[in-house]
Amino acid sequence: MSKSDRRSARAAAGRAGPLRVSVAAVAAVALAGCQGPDTVPLTPKEQQEHAWLKKSDPNAGKIAERGTLFMSLDQNLRTWRRLTTSTEVGDISQRDSIEQALTRQVYINFDAILDELEHGRDPEHKIVAAAALGFSRIPAPDEPGGNPNYPVLHSRAVAPLLAALDSGNDQIVMNALLSIGRIASPETPRDVLVELMVTHHAEDVRANAALALAAIVTEADAPLVVGPLYSALSDPSHKVRLHAIKALVRVHDPNTQPALLNILRKDPMPLVQACAAMELGRIGNWDAIDALIEGLHVNHYLLFFECQRSLMRLTGESKKDYVEWRAWWDTNENNPQRVRGP
Repeated sequence: MSKSDRRSARAAAGRAGPLRVSVAAVAAVALAGCQGPDTVPLTPKEQQEHAWLKKSDPNAGKIAERGTLFMSLDQNLRTWRRLTTSTEVGDISQRDSIEQALTRQVYINFDAILDELEHGRDPEHKIVAAAALGFSRIPAPDEPGGNPNYPVLHSRAVAPLLAALDSGNDQIVMNALLSIGRIASPETPRDVLVELMVTHHAEDVRANAALALAAIVTEADAPLVVGPLYSALSDPSHKVRLHAIKALVRVHDPNTQPALLNILRKDPMPLVQACAAMELGRIGNWDAIDALIEGLHVNHYLLFFECQRSLMRLTGESKKDYVEWRAWWDTNENNPQRVRGP
């Protein structure tokens, strides 16, 4: 393929513009990851996803021609992004398949992709490389699903991805943050992510910085991250607020429940309210019951579902709707405002 042919092919494949793999605030996907990714151990599903490691030739699937490689990666990442923002059951299954395909493609072509991010001159290739490297994480040879023929490579991507945060290109920064979050290296410096989450002008950069924090923060990070995370709960972008909830829950700050209750009651975005409701079901207590019942009164299916699920989890009760939950709670002995009989 000539240089002009490659340029034409890239233009045809990407007329919508350069790849922008921002994490969309779409219900099923955002809420499914509301606690952030776990790094170990692998679930049976994840072990099955990496079954190809046991039967593949480590050299099979390499694409020598850079233009062809990055055009293919671009198309696969666009497909992944589209499926990630879908709530259809069939699309969710396809998303799992495309993630497997991307993991294999990125791992096998890892050196070329990493070289492009560090030394490449084509800005579109660098944008793609920044997003693709997040799919390089596979089980270590001594982990379930691992294979001695496939050593861990993703750790080599962390430093270049962090360096890409200083590129000055918002799309590269946004995609590098997404990859940093997917790799979730415990050694990732938190202060860099905090600064981007709080100060960057682009909402997708702030959102992906919050997402990356949600993947790596622990209780030990509380002194550094708690203040900025509470500040991020008031960010104009609902995507930033959503991912800040995820990160805050992982830090186990004692003031998290009151903050989540405030979001559940007042946030203008039902998706963010639903994420708060879901987390209240995981970390909350009976002080959250009244707000969760009131959340059932909002005309939004996802918020209703998460409030209902959290109420069942916290109380062990099963009620049909707002009317039944309210009638039960108004006379419940655990309700400090209960209606007392004569």
